[in-house]
Amino acid sequence: MRAITTMPPKGGVELSDIDLGSQVGIKVRTYRTGICGTDKEIVEGRLKFARPESGNSLILGHEAVGIVEEPDGSSDFKEGDIVVPMVRRPGSCRMCQLGRQDYCEDGDFVEAGIRGKNGFMRDEFTDYPRFLVRVGSRSVLDLAVLTEPLKNVMKMKEIFQFLRMRLPWYCEDSTLSCKNMYVFGTGTEGLLISSVFKSIGMNVVEVNRHPLGENVMDYLDYNKIDYLDTSNESLENKVKDVPMDAAIDAVGAMDVLKEITDNIRNNGIAIMFGTSGQLPSSTYEVLENIVDRNIVVVGSVDGAKEHYAEAIRFIESHGASLQMGRLITGTYKPEDLKVFTEKEKQEIKKVIAWS
Repeated sequence: MRAITTMPPKGGVELSDIDLGSQVGIKVRTYRTGICGTDKEIVEGRLKFARPESGNSLILGHEAVGIVEEPDGSSDFKEGDIVVPMVRRPGSCRMCQLGRQDYCEDGDFVEAGIRGKNGFMRDEFTDYPRFLVRVGSRSVLDLAVLTEPLKNVMKMKEIFQFLRMRLPWYCEDSTLSCKNMYVFGTGTEGLLISSVFKSIGMNVVEVNRHPLGENVMDYLDYNKIDYLDTSNESLENKVKDVPMDAAIDAVGAMDVLKEITDNIRNNGIAIMFGTSGQLPSSTYEVLENIVDRNIVVVGSVDGAKEHYAEAIRFIESHGASLQMGRLITGTYKPEDLKVFTEKEKQEIKKVIAWS
């Protein structure tokens, strides 16, 4: 069986011929796997918590969609079903045992293709029914590879909807049509965040520190999502015309937190997704803003099985109308290992085709 492997924490990448022996569960033929920044960080040796399942080698890949080849007979999965595998697997803490390993209390979990568990960048994999989520419509087979990053967004939406209920945080007509969500980052995750929050009726502004690529601009323009290039116009000027009611950081740069807390309205909601670098030197100012202006700042990572299912439903109901296929800007063979180290012009999401 072909598999794309790395040697964490050192990194590197190669296409290997491996034999994992007999496996228990449902046999799934891999159809597509997505490549994200996490995969590239592992390959570059920059993700220090990456670790193999056993030995020295780790099979990469946490974004995947496949087709059931051999059901195990003990579940309602059948041959030909389209499935998306979950990434994070539970440890022994209370939240993990409740199926909410996204809220793991002690860090005792593994993540496929990242830490402690082989991933899905291989011809086939075997998994337990509880960690597979069915895709109902064959028409979204190619788009279903976006389920894993989109489930993170569904978790953020859940958090946002919960937090906004702490006070009358809506418009005169009881909707969110007068509220503005700023999304920092125009990668796949940022664009998915913008799509979802636009779909619940908010005005969305995408923020990037560099000029936007043509593919990104086309997607935003098509979906009537506003955008800001802060190398051209300041965030401070933008919020004068389009006030920042809420914000989501999909960059993972800690100085974005200060940009948000400096510019968000009183009673605002900020969701941080990912971390990188040091806190800004003016940490006191950040805390002062949060306290004095009743700003809620919350972190979000991963998602539960229900978020995978919600992501699939979103793709099935909105994938065509939003033209989410525009987000997939390159499909490659497993042999094309340069996709991990070279950035293509106008790249958004790269995927690997296994069958």
